[in-house]
Amino acid sequence: MKLSWILDILLTSVVVGYLLLAPYTKVEESFNMQAIHDILNFGVYPAKVLENFDHKSFPGVVPRSFVGSLFVAAVLKASDVFFSQSVGYSILTNSEFGQLHVQVMARGILATLNILGFSAIRNSIDAIVYKERKTRRGVVGFFFLLLLLSQFHLLFYSSRTLPNFFALPIVSLAFSRLILGDMSGLALMAFAGVVFRLEVGVFASVIALVSSFGFGQSPVTTNFFMLAAGALVGLALTVSVDSYFWGRWLIPELEAFQFNILHGKSVEWGVEPYSAYFANYIPNFFRPPHVLALAIVGLFHDPAHDGSPPKLDKNNNLIITHPARNSIRVLVFSALIFVALISGQPHKEWRFIIYIVPILTLSAAIGLSHLWWKRTASLAHKLLLLFVACSFLLSWSISAFIAFVSSFNYPGGEAISYLDNYLFKNPPQQNITVHMDVPACMTGVTKFTELHDSAITFDKTENKSAVLKLWKDFDYLITTIDMNHPPQDVVLDTTSWELLEAVPAFAGINPVGLITTVSTVVKDSKSRNAFVKSVWKDTKNWEPTTLFNLLKNGVVLRDFMFVYKRVSEDSLPIEEYAPLPEEEKEQNEEPLELKQEPLEEVEPQAIREALNEEIDAVEDILETEFSQEAEQHA
Repeated sequence: MKLSWILDILLTSVVVGYLLLAPYTKVEESFNMQAIHDILNFGVYPAKVLENFDHKSFPGVVPRSFVGSLFVAAVLKASDVFFSQSVGYSILTNSEFGQLHVQVMARGILATLNILGFSAIRNSIDAIVYKERKTRRGVVGFFFLLLLLSQFHLLFYSSRTLPNFFALPIVSLAFSRLILGDMSGLALMAFAGVVFRLEVGVFASVIALVSSFGFGQSPVTTNFFMLAAGALVGLALTVSVDSYFWGRWLIPELEAFQFNILHGKSVEWGVEPYSAYFANYIPNFFRPPHVLALAIVGLFHDPAHDGSPPKLDKNNNLIITHPARNSIRVLVFSALIFVALISGQPHKEWRFIIYIVPILTLSAAIGLSHLWWKRTASLAHKLLLLFVACSFLLSWSISAFIAFVSSFNYPGGEAISYLDNYLFKNPPQQNITVHMDVPACMTGVTKFTELHDSAITFDKTENKSAVLKLWKDFDYLITTIDMNHPPQDVVLDTTSWELLEAVPAFAGINPVGLITTVSTVVKDSKSRNAFVKSVWKDTKNWEPTTLFNLLKNGVVLRDFMFVYKRVSEDSLPIEEYAPLPEEEKEQNEEPLELKQEPLEEVEPQAIREALNEEIDAVEDILETEFSQEAEQHA
């Protein structure tokens, strides 16, 4: 279609808009983001510079690959060299106000790769549509991008440095080749599986088997040669790169497989029934479920089919007249089998199956294209297309609202940005230390968000005994503890600290408040005129303030993160920054009495994962609640 370029711009705008709306990161993204920061700021050679890297202090449960981070950092560095030579100004070394802009640029590079991947899929499907072999109008590709626009997970996370979304551009490129019948796409998926996420390799193996034995698309020997070739290249790359950064010979994905699967440790992060992916996660990708309904329609139509009847050779084997014949069906059935296979793993997360979303969307685009080509003047057909259009608009509205609400899931990032601004305006006259607790580090704090000032030390010590020893040295705190209303089992000298800022976080949704506000704006002429004028003013200033204030009426926020400044020394020796062990409580007549014994060790990783699960659940809860409330007030 001639308007496809408009969808390219819209798709890019939505992804970039989501990035700017929530520029901070969650804990799963932190490894790659910290690695990008460290590579840019410390370099990679000689090996002793690696001692400054974040993974040396916070290695995580299992090692992760540096390959994606190294690539993004290399692109950033090359861009900075070009920019510096062109205008004489470095975007990396300007550290007066931190490097959040560099973090945004890093995410922008990953977003660009994912957008290019989606475009590659669009181009491939348009190339094989037999019905348009002469006109090349690109209807299926147009509807593919259109349906992508209404989805939340795929676009919101396209710029986020999760291993899955480092793998996704490669997987999308692989799909674009497999759609054409080019089995080299299997090599790309095998490469991504070995380097980034092992489940991609499982997916590739399923495609290889379904293609050969299910549809006779290509010989099984050819398919597994491609898998082996991609895996060997990936293996050589990950061993050489990651062994250097980790300081020992290793394959990160192999160690993750041993930890999570062979040793069964993944169940410690939660288990769900076998049906969870099919019953919960896949429907949550597509709300309302018009994409799923259209995907079923799409299965009955092969875009590469030329209309000729099937032909058999002398051995009664199906003759494939075009390499792309049944390629979409191969991918769809493989996606379903892949999900069925990994459903056997008790621990489930939506990002483990995110790769099936482009495939199901593509099948839906084929189904929608068929309805479009077969459209008639009948009322029923018009109503059907109108229903699809309304469902798309509702889906896009829900996704946009979820993205807006999700921006409140990063209070740690907002808190450190506030403190950066405060310290920038009030430069310290001596060396100071800022302590950030575990929830702060999990909800947006990265090295990119820290001021690069030699007078400021940013501390994220997790061990509570170590925190107690350093307590007197902390000049600023970013913490979830509200000193005006501290928990009963937490002892702090609150008189020593001044509250600088309380940062809110998502606590629920209030559709009634949003609907009431919108109704007032629509019905009341004064409110409507004031709203239009305010929006027009925002438009001229490129600010969404009015719209955001309107949407806030549908969100319930509560103070979650607090920024404190030390104003005096502690009046008593603070020995408690956490609950006392139960055995110590029983020995004290006064439960809050201060003691000199060291505190019981805690498991920071347990805190990290528990909080992260709560943050991850917000989108799913929001989708369900919003849909239910919308139905009630429809």
